[in-house]
Amino acid sequence: MKFRTIFLIVLLALVAIFAAVNWTAFTATTTLSLIYTEFQAPLGAVMLGVVVVLTAFFLLYILALQTSVMLESRRLTKQLEAQRALADQAEHSRFNDLRGYLKTELEQLQRRQTEQQTLLAQRLDALQRNIQQRVEQTENAVAAQVGELDDRLQRQRVTTLPQNLA
Repeated sequence: MKFRTIFLIVLLALVAIFAAVNWTAFTATTTLSLIYTEFQAPLGAVMLGVVVVLTAFFLLYILALQTSVMLESRRLTKQLEAQRALADQAEHSRFNDLRGYLKTELEQLQRRQTEQQTLLAQRLDALQRNIQQRVEQTENAVAAQVGELDDRLQRQRVTTLPQNLA
């Protein structure tokens, strides 16, 4: 319990104990004035009645205030939940947008990589053909040189053979 509540309960208990201990004085009849009239009544009982009525009034006021605070709290909680749901939807939407953006960027990156791989494969094919052509040219040149050397050797043998026979 809050300190205020405990304090009020203790205060009401003290008033009740005070009234019980001094009950004879509370019930003693005196002349009371209401400005326009006078009457005979026990002052303590009247004052005790006033305290009871004021206490009942304040309890009803506190109950009404507490009820209105609870209703306002519920209304604000519902609004907060609605705002939270909107924020979650907005966040969901941003995540979906980000996912879509990343997906398109990834597709473009993959497309570029595929294009680069295709260009690289074409370059490799061109280089391979170029190397094959050069190898063939080198092979032909070597074959021609070997043929020429073989031809020279045979001519030299032919010219040196008749001299050896003689």
